[in-house]
This record gives sequence, structure tokens and C-alpha cells, in this order.
Amino acid sequence: MHSLRGYRGWTLLLGILLAGNLLGCSGSSGSKATPQAVSSSANPAQAVSPSQGLLLGDLDGDGEPTVGDAIRILRIVVGLDADDECADANQNGSTDVGDAIMVLRCVVGLDEWPLGECGGPFEEIIGPDGQTLVLVPGGSFMMGSEDGGDDELPVHQVTLDGFWIGKCEVTNEQYAEFLNEVQPTNVNDWLGIEGDSCGIEYVAGSYQAKSQLGPHPVVMVNWYGAAAYCEYYGYLLPTEAQWEYAAAGPDARTYPWGADWDPQKCCNADNRGPFGNTFPVGSFPSWVSWCGALDMAGNIFEWCADWYDADYYQVSPELNPPGPADGLHKNKVLRGGAWNYSSYACRAAYRRNYSPAYTYYFAGFRVSRTGRLDAAL
Repeated sequence: MHSLRGYRGWTLLLGILLAGNLLGCSGSSGSKATPQAVSSSANPAQAVSPSQGLLLGDLDGDGEPTVGDAIRILRIVVGLDADDECADANQNGSTDVGDAIMVLRCVVGLDEWPLGECGGPFEEIIGPDGQTLVLVPGGSFMMGSEDGGDDELPVHQVTLDGFWIGKCEVTNEQYAEFLNEVQPTNVNDWLGIEGDSCGIEYVAGSYQAKSQLGPHPVVMVNWYGAAAYCEYYGYLLPTEAQWEYAAAGPDARTYPWGADWDPQKCCNADNRGPFGNTFPVGSFPSWVSWCGALDMAGNIFEWCADWYDADYYQVSPELNPPGPADGLHKNKVLRGGAWNYSSYACRAAYRRNYSPAYTYYFAGFRVSRTGRLDAAL
């Protein structure tokens, strides 16, 4: 009887919260935030929507249990919002009032958080170099930001065909293997191998990752070295639009995990790796992007295929923008922030550009592939 009364109490509280939300009221000061309403143009019969987070019950993607998460679950229960795989907090196969109750129990400290992971399994494939790529389903998003520099404006809609992108950045170990297979005439055309910043060395006729740096992202590789790796294995460097879409998703998140900055969710100037710079790739699995890509914020800046043009967004086509024409601009685009940069540069919309011929101690790359990678391999 006691448990039944408790359940009814939780249900009553949830009903009050839901009623306040439906009436457009913020209610008492106890609620931190009011969730955004779904657009009136949304199709109520649509299938499961892209997850807003990667923890069970975390529908706003901020990594914490909130009253807003419970309200969003209830909106799904009553049919106002499309279903979300993260809403099934108790993993009973359906979204119900019990899921919202579980989240609220975590809010008040009765149960431990997190409840478990969701948002997967992501569709993955193994590339010819042994690394994992994740599928980025085709779709549309608003590219750019009102909160950044002038080159992030205007914010504009972009629609992309589906593509694959590296789950992680290319590592020192992977790039060393590439060099051993290709045996370049002059490695310095691609990689600044001399000096302390590079994680690869040449020993006894073979390229190898320096001690303990094998799983760290390769740096000191220029754009041409990144493009050569991609060409050899049948990849491409992602376009700037593809990169931002993989990081920000259809809802154009500020960071891969959501709207709010947290230095503990990526490698950055306030959360550096074990050697004072990078972390091994994939070190922050809980803060994966919507499509399953890791390290899309921080660790290293990543080369993109595009030439850089500060005004390109003013003329960018909506469908699969390729970037400016070759040869018109001297620098290439980099994205993602790095271990020595703070929150502003780790935003998904942030644009950086450098000469493609030079190497940098904070720059590397990840791969992409269009078409059916599984069929091609």
C-alpha cells in the first residue's frame, strides 16, 4: 500500500508539472528551465526522433537529470512529441509514466544517476585501415552561429546526403602504419616528424608511434598529408558542412553534448591529457555526438576538405555545399577546437583556417566517406 501511495504521489506531481508546461507557465521557481516546445509543423505520426542525449532519461542532452527531462517524457506519453529512444528510462520497451518517475527520483537523489546509456548502437563499419566509421544519416540543419565570428554568418539551412565519418581522429599508430606502407620519398612533405611535438618517429627503417602515444591523435600532419592518407585508403576529408553536421546534429547543438559548456566533457585548455596536451582518442565516450562520433569538441583541430572563405556562407548552396572553388583561397578549414583552446573554439560552428602546407602541434584529422562504404569494401 505504501508503494502504491508513493507511485500515485509521483504521478500527481508529474501531472501538475505537465499541466504547467502545456499551459505555457513556468510554475514555481523550483524548475531550472522550461523545455522548448515542438514546432507546430511537426508530424505527430513521425517515427522515433533523433535522440537528444546519450543517457537514458536525458532528453535535453545536458548529462544531468532534470524536471525538464521528465516533462519531455510525459509529452511523449500523451502524444505531443515524437518518441525518443532515450525516453525509455526503465528499458521496458515503451515510453510511459514510469520513465518520468525514474528521472524525477534521480533529480531528488532517491536513485543514482545515470540510469544507463542510449542513442545506440550506432551504425558502424570498419574501414580498410582498421578504424571505425559511423553513419551520419542524411538530413538538414542550420549551419553557423549567431554567437560566433562574422565568418559564422549568416546562419543558413544546409541539407546533406548521408555519409560516413571516422568515429575518432586518426591516431599516431594508424598514421605510422600508413607511412610504412607508402614509404614517402620525403615524409616532411606531409608530417613534421622532427621535434618533440610529433608523436611519430623513424627508428631502424620503420615509422612508429612514440612510447605511450600510439592511441593519441596524430598532429604535425599538414593538409596534404591528411589528404594523402585518405586517398590511399579510399576516404575523403569531410567537407566543412559534413563536419559541422556530424558534430552538431539536426538540432544544431552548440557542443556535441548540448548547449552548455563543461570542460570535463572534452580535452581543452582546462582539461588537458596525461602529457599536458591530447588525450587518447575516444577518451570521452559519454559525450559522443548525436551520430556516434567522438572527440568532435577539443583534443585537436581537424582538417576539412574545403578552402576557407570568410564570406562563403553568403553564397553557399543549400544542398551538399562543397566549399569555395579550388585555387581561389590560400588556406584550408579546420574544425573542432584543441587541447590548448577553451570553450569558444570548441563550439561545433567555430571556423579556423591555416595554410595547408604547414604543420601544427594542435592539428590533425579524421576521415569520411560518401556512398555505401560497406558495399565498397
